[in-house]
Amino acid sequence: MKFSSIGRASLASLLSLSACLGVTACSRNYTVAFLYSLGTKNAAGVVNVFHVDYQSGALLQLPDSPVDAGGQNPVALVTTSDQKDMFVALQNDHKIQPFHIGTDGKLYAHDEKSLIGSFPVAIALSADNKFLYVLTRLRGSATSGAGSVEVYPVDANSRALGTGTAFNVGLNPVGLVASADNKFVYVIHRDPATTQNLIAFSRDTGTGALTALPNSHITATNAIGYQSGIEPAGIVEDPKARYIYVTDRAANQLIGYTLNSIGEPVPMNNGPYSTGSYPLGVTIDPRGKYVYVANFNANSISAYAIDAGTGNLSLSVGSATTQTGTGPTCVTIENALGIYLYTTNQLDSNITGKQLNASTGALKDIQGTPFPTSTLPSCAVAVANGEHATQIVQ
Repeated sequence: MKFSSIGRASLASLLSLSACLGVTACSRNYTVAFLYSLGTKNAAGVVNVFHVDYQSGALLQLPDSPVDAGGQNPVALVTTSDQKDMFVALQNDHKIQPFHIGTDGKLYAHDEKSLIGSFPVAIALSADNKFLYVLTRLRGSATSGAGSVEVYPVDANSRALGTGTAFNVGLNPVGLVASADNKFVYVIHRDPATTQNLIAFSRDTGTGALTALPNSHITATNAIGYQSGIEPAGIVEDPKARYIYVTDRAANQLIGYTLNSIGEPVPMNNGPYSTGSYPLGVTIDPRGKYVYVANFNANSISAYAIDAGTGNLSLSVGSATTQTGTGPTCVTIENALGIYLYTTNQLDSNITGKQLNASTGALKDIQGTPFPTSTLPSCAVAVANGEHATQIVQ
């Protein structure tokens, strides 16, 4: 049987509509999410913006990507829980650059915020999006010494940052996480004089102010808290605020903690857990079932399954170690489908894409991986394109 050109077009439309009925992202051009990757280009910082393909997880840069990051050496980024705004930490300029995220994934910069201290290394948002926490290597105008956590109120409408307040932490801070239950903040630093480099704070939900928990002792020159390994590098909390995990790059291990009723981290009985060489970034999938670690020297990802009742880890079936590009620093998972994982490979200036098996945690290459990006990518984050049921933690 033959079809006229009009008939063929109508048939194609019907087939397309039929396919769309079963595919959430079809009405949004098969872009399930947008991925944002930080990097440097000719000494100026940039944000690379990618479409994430619904069916394959492949990345395609937007036509106007990369976007000016607003300064030099962007090192950290975080998005609001509604995924409409993003904040980027610019280390060499000692400031935060906010962006509105358009429905098409494009970024629109608005008023930057100069920091109280110097050299931001990590940022986090409170679960209610009311406060931005910025970890700086140096306090105030100091040229050496310990760092601080700076707290900035976030305007609910404009997402502009208000006047900041600084709280002391230890020497050479490197990472922080704001708890999903809205009550606590955890900081890791690298003081060579101690292996107790995990500091825990309770937070005032009205003012954002931090108060050190009983076993976190902070002075003007140092801080001693909970056992953290030799050189902590990355920190993450599970989506239900029950467990935190810290990478130790010197001992090639991942340390797991349960959180007691007052937020104190208690080391898990069967940890620490072995990783590849020089573990840095760490993430947990949106369902809270698997932990993934980026091993910088091993050019690999280590994958672990989380015991829901205890937080203890076991190697993920079929995916104990998976190769990436050279020098992975950061690992992230989009939260639309929760099945596409990406590492920023600093020494290759590209991004490795993997698809994870939701039943086992195993990883396999995404079509077209690796994906080129700007030089020296430091980290990445993804936002969903529209509403997706898998964004809810089961």
